[in-house]
Amino acid sequence: MHSSLESNTLGANVWDYDMVLEKIGYGKTQWVLLLVSGLLTITSVAAQQAMSIIVIASQCEFETTQAEKGVMMAASVTGIFLSTYIWGYISDDIGRRKVLLYGNFASNALQFVLMFVTSVWLFNIINLLVGISFGAVSAALYAYLSEFNIPRHRAVAINYSTMFVSVTAIYVPATAWLVLSSNWAITLGDFVFRPWRLLLLVSLLPGFIGGLILLYYPESPKLLLSQEKNNEAKEAVAWISRFNRGKPIHQVLNCDEFTLKSEDPVGENLLAESQGCGILSKICRAAIPLFHKPHGFNFILCNLALFGMFFGSNGMQLWFPEIVNRSSGAENNSSTVCEILSVPVEQPNVTETLDCTDTISSKTYIDNLIVGFAFLIGFSIQGLILNPLGRKNVLLAALAVATLSGVLLHFMESPTGVLVLFCLYILLPGLSISIMIGAIVDLVPTHLRSKAVSFCMSLGRLGIIAATNLMGVMLQPYCNTTFAMFTCTLIVCIVIVHYLPIRNSA
Repeated sequence: MHSSLESNTLGANVWDYDMVLEKIGYGKTQWVLLLVSGLLTITSVAAQQAMSIIVIASQCEFETTQAEKGVMMAASVTGIFLSTYIWGYISDDIGRRKVLLYGNFASNALQFVLMFVTSVWLFNIINLLVGISFGAVSAALYAYLSEFNIPRHRAVAINYSTMFVSVTAIYVPATAWLVLSSNWAITLGDFVFRPWRLLLLVSLLPGFIGGLILLYYPESPKLLLSQEKNNEAKEAVAWISRFNRGKPIHQVLNCDEFTLKSEDPVGENLLAESQGCGILSKICRAAIPLFHKPHGFNFILCNLALFGMFFGSNGMQLWFPEIVNRSSGAENNSSTVCEILSVPVEQPNVTETLDCTDTISSKTYIDNLIVGFAFLIGFSIQGLILNPLGRKNVLLAALAVATLSGVLLHFMESPTGVLVLFCLYILLPGLSISIMIGAIVDLVPTHLRSKAVSFCMSLGRLGIIAATNLMGVMLQPYCNTTFAMFTCTLIVCIVIVHYLPIRNSA
């Protein structure tokens, strides 16, 4: 059976954009853009995950408390939370490519500046700005990637792009182990450049390389058509044709002149019509239909569930290196995690002013690498079982096993058993996030889906902010209570998922 895109039914000289892409065929444009998407994803996620290792390596230099470590880990996530939803609207106005480039290179520049900051609070402020810049990447990346693919390839392209989140979970501990394994320092006056600062450079490099490649790409033709920029859209399509096929677009379409069919407008032109508070008020008004009947109540439940999943998975994952590093230094291997973490961190038999340690054990890197590979394997298995078992059944099973793992962590004393339980505790709610987003898409009307996903992802990041700061304040003095709160959050997620009308077929 031939695709409806394979024949032009609009007229001799009028072509639908997706039809033109079908004629050009899948090629270098899509493969290279998928790589660019992966590189930008690695840098964006690494900016958050690397901080979980940097807070340990820099704790003596910054003299940070546990609570201050929580603030450091939450800073960039807070920036992404504050900016992503707004960047989404801006990308519709000024272009996805511009937003991606501005956001990516601005974040790269700020990360480079971070390498030389000596005040922890200035570090946090700049890291917040890094997050605000990365919000642009988060808002525009998947839309830009999907608009260079025909409809039947879009979901696959986005799925492969999200796989790079798992790659980042491997990339961060692997590069950190390589960089921090040597103990060296470069002294420039009062400033001392230590290995952990180099880790910031390693984190930004993939995104910088991806941004340089993106400079050669045009704006999304689909977006240009929605803005009635037909000539620019034709130039962009001609670029895709040359890059994929090495032929002019006229030869591919077998016509001398052609016109591209206009696309529906993507939304209000907020920047052109409003300024300042007017833009924010319009964005807020645009979100109100998400809470209308008949989908409003279910949408609220989805937000609560995603908040809990991000809270439980990503919040715990960011503190996992600290937990493992503290546990690996324990003399008694027959203690539970909380028995080890409840012991105050004191440095015995040290008479010098520098009376703290920022050493990171090999076990910390190894355990985090195992979690990273578990995510990669988990995503692969999830793709195989989702349709046969059903989305709702997989969600309930994953959250139930994660909850059981959280309960057992209170009692498990074996280091191997603790690692397995932590993997399940972090992995399963994390995998559930992508299934939940797919469910949200089904629960709201088509014209609200983009806004719904952006809104839910923003609230999910609020869950990470809450979790990292809560762990910073409560983990040591109230360890068992902290783990119990995280486990109870997952139980609430199970109840919500049970009552949501999630279709089992994907």
